[in-house]
Amino acid sequence: MEQPSTNSALKKLPRLKPRGGARVMLVAIRALFLRELQTRFGQYRLGYFWILIEPLFGIGLLMILFGAIMQRTLPNIPYVVFLLNGMVAFRMFRSGITQALGVVQANKGLFSYRPVKPIDALIARNLLELFLSFSAYIFFTAIFLWIGYEISFEAIPTLLFYWLLLFIFMLSSSLIFMVIGDISKEINKFLSVIFFILYFLSAIIYPIAIVPAQYREYLLYNPLIHIFEPMRHAVAPTYPLVDGVSLTYVLTWIVFSLFIGLLLYKRFERRMMKSK
Repeated sequence: MEQPSTNSALKKLPRLKPRGGARVMLVAIRALFLRELQTRFGQYRLGYFWILIEPLFGIGLLMILFGAIMQRTLPNIPYVVFLLNGMVAFRMFRSGITQALGVVQANKGLFSYRPVKPIDALIARNLLELFLSFSAYIFFTAIFLWIGYEISFEAIPTLLFYWLLLFIFMLSSSLIFMVIGDISKEINKFLSVIFFILYFLSAIIYPIAIVPAQYREYLLYNPLIHIFEPMRHAVAPTYPLVDGVSLTYVLTWIVFSLFIGLLLYKRFERRMMKSK
């Protein structure tokens, strides 16, 4: 006699709808993002102020060393604004790729859960870098406006577009270095040297326009310059763009690096998910 009541009770229970692959991935990325945020800053007393302290010291030091000299060569943009629209973005790119090297090892235990994949952990780390760097960028922009520096808001959508391009380029490059970092642990030593050199070759401290034309063409092989220079032009419309700066060139780099990154990830995904 109890069988019908049991069946009717079971019918009243809500049926759980299976989650799609994209939704599962978004949930995993959100959880990993919050975990990374807590892990990155939870152990420091100053906590989230570290995202402001490092750019502050960097910009301040360069202003003391080169501010007076560089301002003479940059009549159309304040040197502090020039530095902001290069240094913070470069720091995000560098940190995103450096953090990608250890993403597999740091999350190895989580890969035993079926919904969590190495690419989820990588996207979470890259999103965290974007969040931290763009927050610092907005903070310093507000401070400079309050001090009295002129910053244009006429091309904000264009500026955001270049930030998005930089993020996608960082993500595609991080995908490559995540795989390489899991295969070879020594890559981190070489990468620090590469980024040290790249810092001086990306027109962070100086405008690309002051470089003689015969040498400038070699520097323009660096895709980061093709992002930083338009960023500066967006906040200071009178800042001139040199011949050779090309959006098509950046997009070519992004497509190529994304293709290589996905190819490597597909090939080595199982290896990265195995516990050692």
